[in-house]
Amino acid sequence: MNKSNKLNRTIIHIFSGIIIMLLLIFYNQAAWILFLVLIAGIIFSAISFSVRIPIICHFLDTCELKRNKKFPGKSAIFMIAGSLIVAKFLPMNTALASIAILTFADPISHYASNLSKIKYKSRFLSKEKNIIGTILAMLVAFLASSIFISWQYALPASILSILAENLVLKIRDEYIDDNLLVPLVAGFSIFLLQKII
Repeated sequence: MNKSNKLNRTIIHIFSGIIIMLLLIFYNQAAWILFLVLIAGIIFSAISFSVRIPIICHFLDTCELKRNKKFPGKSAIFMIAGSLIVAKFLPMNTALASIAILTFADPISHYASNLSKIKYKSRFLSKEKNIIGTILAMLVAFLASSIFISWQYALPASILSILAENLVLKIRDEYIDDNLLVPLVAGFSIFLLQKII
């Protein structure tokens, strides 16, 4: 993916996350909208194998990761799915903090990792990431999530979710998308911490 497409992908990611958060804040039926968008996304993903839908296929061609070609729109679908799960099963502030981490820290992790050519070498960690990107992403995650929750919950949740984002996890040779992993790790770690502390 070239720099222009990476920028487009990042802008769409952040814009989508902000829209999801605004929906949850201002519309009490937001979960239903996310559910309907999720179903529509799955349908469009399936249709796109045989029918090219002009605008949607253009976005998929330019913004989707190469590894997701077998599952068109995977990143967007899992972003909505992750957001829907935390919105449905966790307190609102916890859900918003989790989505904020996904919205702002995830792109920072990708972009900041380009500041250094030294990447992680462990087979358990993404070879596209490095310690600079990880630390900056944790900082952004902490700042973003602190808008919605206390810092003592935001800090460990930010660390855990960004560490999870760096992991290479597969099920039957399919990558577990970080757009699903990050909000779930962030949300449920906040939830558990609030029960303990």
